[in-house]
Amino acid sequence: MPEMTHETSAAVRIQKSRTTLLLDHPFFGSLLFRLKGRENRSIPTMATDGVSLYFNPEFVDTLNSATLAGVLAHEVMHPALQHHVRRSGRDLKRWNEACDYAINPLLLDAGLSLPEGVLVDHRFRGMSAEQIYNLRESEAQPESGGQDAANEDAGSGSEGAPEEQNAPDSPSAPVTEGGIGQVLDAPVPDDETPSVEEQTRDWSVALNQAVTLSKQAGKSPAGLARTLEGAAESAVDWRELLRRLWSDTIPADSSWMRPNRRHIWAGLYLPGVVREGVGEIAIAVDCSGSVCARQLRLFEAEIRSILEGQRPERVHVLYFDTEVQEAETYFAGEPVHLNPVGGGGTDFGPCFDWLEEHEIWPQTLVFLTDLCGTFPEREPGYPVLWASTERRQAPFGSVIPMHAA
Repeated sequence: MPEMTHETSAAVRIQKSRTTLLLDHPFFGSLLFRLKGRENRSIPTMATDGVSLYFNPEFVDTLNSATLAGVLAHEVMHPALQHHVRRSGRDLKRWNEACDYAINPLLLDAGLSLPEGVLVDHRFRGMSAEQIYNLRESEAQPESGGQDAANEDAGSGSEGAPEEQNAPDSPSAPVTEGGIGQVLDAPVPDDETPSVEEQTRDWSVALNQAVTLSKQAGKSPAGLARTLEGAAESAVDWRELLRRLWSDTIPADSSWMRPNRRHIWAGLYLPGVVREGVGEIAIAVDCSGSVCARQLRLFEAEIRSILEGQRPERVHVLYFDTEVQEAETYFAGEPVHLNPVGGGGTDFGPCFDWLEEHEIWPQTLVFLTDLCGTFPEREPGYPVLWASTERRQAPFGSVIPMHAA
């Protein structure tokens, strides 16, 4: 009988753990069969890009059967929660840490074993990887809107290209202290690899099937519903949502003078949408300390992009906590710069009062806030959008969950 090599031994152990998970933890076990195991010694532990499960056989040898099952469940939760397609240019090492913090409590609650020293912080329970990333980033950096922060954020938005290529065979792939496996970006599509959109859709279908299977077996992981809900919300692009909702607040009419170009190719000449002139816009920035520098700059960049296309007559920027601490007015064509002042509690009412006292009736009022504060008793007669850094509700207006950034 031929001698079993480390690679073969590790692969056999992984296959046995897959089967064990399928029986004891069907949610994780069923998902694992979507990943193709591949030995790769350039990776310190394990890694996945949503298509393959890369493993270092020497690392596998250090794990007992129970811990190996936990590590495999950890790995498959990355693509299950779409972590491999949600990095959007964020720092690779910090993104891996945030994803681990989001996953590990769920695994421990499910009764799985993990190696000692893994990343667990119970204050992150129920939070998405994006929320954890933003919170830890705000804690690691001074709350300033200086040039350094602006430069960093310029390369961190969803439109930017990742600063690092995290190919599985890259010797410079970051090692996360306390990490037991990396989440890699989804592989570039080719003849054998489907597009990112197809991968995302396939994992969504697989996730729903795994949830159904685990419920039928009476073994659904504790806290699973909340975790999936947070992941679904974080998958929403807040920028697109902000643009769409903002666009809906601007009066519009149809005109045959500007036909709809989207249908001309088919020989259909339909009236196009014509936006009326945009008058005054108001932006209220919560200065209670709940908005970190990175979120502020991302919000500022998106607001400026929207305003450049609509060119309102005036933009009123209010900085508030329990009252309006300062107000700035920008005229058509002037770039908007957000420079918060203030601190303390949060009361939204003074913003509405300030606008009324100055006889300003904006076509849209946009808040940047965590929605933790006192709301006015009555709804104003103009649209209100709440770009919220936390998962909370508002008594009126439309809430845009900015933690999807």
